[in-house]
This record gives sequence, structure tokens and C-alpha cells, in this order.
Amino acid sequence: MKKELICYCESKVELDVPEQIDLSAHPNTREDILEGRFMTVRCEKCGKLLKPEFPVRITGVGQGKAIFFIPELDRVAYLRDKLGYPLPETNRVVIGYEELVEKLLLADANLDDRVVETIKYYLYNKAMETSETDKEIRILFSARTDDTLVFHVHGLKENEVGVLSVPGTTVSKVASQIAEKLKEEPFAGFLAGPYVSLNRIFVEVAK
Repeated sequence: MKKELICYCESKVELDVPEQIDLSAHPNTREDILEGRFMTVRCEKCGKLLKPEFPVRITGVGQGKAIFFIPELDRVAYLRDKLGYPLPETNRVVIGYEELVEKLLLADANLDDRVVETIKYYLYNKAMETSETDKEIRILFSARTDDTLVFHVHGLKENEVGVLSVPGTTVSKVASQIAEKLKEEPFAGFLAGPYVSLNRIFVEVAK
């Protein structure tokens, strides 16, 4: 589907945006997402690289799962149940490009996102105790190395990205507790699908 954008130089730019993408059939698209090239277009007049976000259903995300990508600008509308377009059948919802990349990394590492989001909750509380700034703290899964999960922490210190490692024993322990966590607050508030994200409890919206 063709989408028309207005560049910063006020020129019109067209971008072809699919309504659905199968990553198993188009593996190059997976790399485009992870490398930040997905849904980008360069203005022919001024050369500016534009990175808009449009809704798209992404299938073939490990074990036959599907993700519905919602633009960051529609975050509040989704959380208010006032999304201006239909929500298709999907296993997971992600909001914003950052969350999309993280979900693909988790799928590639064969990790349960509910376990990872629970670990991020504990890491977030710990980070708040040592934060040296008043900026928003964001914790993102980065990689799985041997039996260790690596997270990047943004906002902990000015102009620095922190690195935290979580051993496999901790991951296994959290995984064994997920069924119970789903019945407890605040975990039930961000582990229930399709939008499984710690970000869910940090955004307060009026219904």
C-alpha cells in the first residue's frame, strides 16, 4: 500500500508499506528491522532519511507466531481501547520500533517474553535505586550469551548505556514462577497478552 509523507523540506515522498509481512518468506526483512532499515525512505529533494511508522502484521516470528506492530504515536489510543483501525488476530502486539526489534531478538534467542519482562521489572526497580538522573529509565533485552541474558539500560547515567547480565539460574527460576505471576499484581498488568510489556504499567491514560 502506498503511503504519502511530507518531508521536513515540505516535499511529498511516497513509501510502499505492506499490510502484512511473512518473515519466513522474506528473511531479508528481518535483517532490515534489526538494522533499522525497515519502513525508511530517503527524500529525493533534500536527501533526508525519513523513518515513519505504520501498522503492519508480521508473521513467521519464530514458532509460527505473529506480531502486530502499532506506531508509537498510537500508544495511548491502544491503551485506551480507542485504536482507529482494527486489531487483527495476533499472538503479540508491539508499540514502537524499539519494542519490535526487542521481540524479534527474543524470538531469535527462543526466549519467553513474559519471563524477560518479569526480569526487566526487577532490574528496573534496582536501577531506580541507583539512578543519577531524572530521565526515563528503559531496559531492553540485547542478547543471549551462553547461559546469560544481557540487557542494556538507558537513562541510568547521563549519556551512558548500562549493561546488566542475568545468569541462567535466575532466568530458570523466574520461568518456573510465571504461572503464579500471572495471578499477581503488578505482573498481571503487563504479562497478559497480546501486549506483553513492562511499558504497559508505566503509561497512565484516562479512559
